[in-house]
Amino acid sequence: MTNDTTLLLDLDGVSVIRVERLDDGSRRVHLATAEEGARACPACGVFASRVKGPAVTRPRDLP
Repeated sequence: MTNDTTLLLDLDGVSVIRVERLDDGSRRVHLATAEEGARACPACGVFASRVKGPAVTRPRDLP
């Protein structure tokens, strides 16, 4: 998947759906990916068969 997000961040397979600025000044970024591993629960690793809710992640440094 090649899109503007891929070109900007060099993150193949990730698309930015929208970005919101929250009242505290932070941003909430809504992403989409076709990566199968993204369906796994970050806590237990079980693969989801349907959307259950959002996952909160924090940005990390990439090589």
